[in-house]
Amino acid sequence: MIVQHPMLWCAAALMTGTAVGLNYPLPYYLPMLVAAVVGCTLTRKTFHLHDALTLFVWFLLGCSRASAVSYYDGEPAWQQVVRQKAKAAQETLVARLERSGVSSETLALSEALVVGKRDDLSRETKQAYRQVGVSHLLALSGMHLGIIYGFLYFIFIRWVRFSQWRWHALPLILLLLWGYAMVAGMPVSLVRAALMLTVLTILHLMGYNTDPLHPLALSAIIILLIAPTELLSISFQLSFAAVFFILALWQPLSERFERMTWAVEVILVSCVASLGTLPLIAYHFHQVPLAGPLLSLILIPLTTLYIYLTIAAMLFPIAALGWLLNNLAALQEWLLGLAGNIPHTVLTDVYPSAEVIAMMYGAMLIAIVRLRTR
Repeated sequence: MIVQHPMLWCAAALMTGTAVGLNYPLPYYLPMLVAAVVGCTLTRKTFHLHDALTLFVWFLLGCSRASAVSYYDGEPAWQQVVRQKAKAAQETLVARLERSGVSSETLALSEALVVGKRDDLSRETKQAYRQVGVSHLLALSGMHLGIIYGFLYFIFIRWVRFSQWRWHALPLILLLLWGYAMVAGMPVSLVRAALMLTVLTILHLMGYNTDPLHPLALSAIIILLIAPTELLSISFQLSFAAVFFILALWQPLSERFERMTWAVEVILVSCVASLGTLPLIAYHFHQVPLAGPLLSLILIPLTTLYIYLTIAAMLFPIAALGWLLNNLAALQEWLLGLAGNIPHTVLTDVYPSAEVIAMMYGAMLIAIVRLRTR
């Protein structure tokens, strides 16, 4: 049950406090936090009061951290260094990819899907992805890092997880995960995915099984404590909403549909993620994509193959890989054009208020709790 996940409640309290601190920065949050910590320590034997004070501590921690950031203008030095190093690494990889003979359109698509550089994408390509509701494929997210992690798991992790060499392999695994996140410029969606996969990998090598909602909550806590302003970013909101709904609903759905083919799994995951992000997309972009889940059944496998071939072409820039990438890019463009000609695939001019969005998420959370409880 979700109500039995204390880390989720702590993450929710921290998010609420961060929102309050960003909108109403005050210097009084810190002394209140100290008093709440003292009260929480003194009431350890009073369980209900202790739990309430614990959530209040996380709330005030978010308030005080966000208030401290609101008084500071400017980008931290470490973010500037990471961005400069990422840009240099991206230019090196793109130069190697160009040597495989890819076209300019293919090169722009490869830059967006692998290193997160979307500046060279044409306006028509972005509009084609947005029109059919699959623009999330162009933004680096947990799906892209999960594709790379799946390859690592298949060729490496599953063979060493029960051996005596598993802890010697952990630094290499983490280096590849975080190295890719840094090359991509550390977007919040990749940082969230890297944090989750780091926790899951360590627990996997230790032989423990845990609910994936715990690493999700932990990654949200770490991100908000380091950069509270990320709470206001659309990327953070969409990323965590999509992953939360997938993780929260996958267990009850898999119990209802015990024998699922990969096609059914892809459609279910896409529908659940779309359900979780639909209110936010309607609020921020004033549209509701309808064909995205079905189109993902074709585009996600193609995108997975495209990412693998792009990485291979960056490592081994040969003409054969460039030819395959050009044809895959042309196939995706043809599919997007075909889907874009279907009428009524996207509802436009949708303007819900913030209160309506809050009510929608409240109703969906109640439904999730009831479903997982059953």
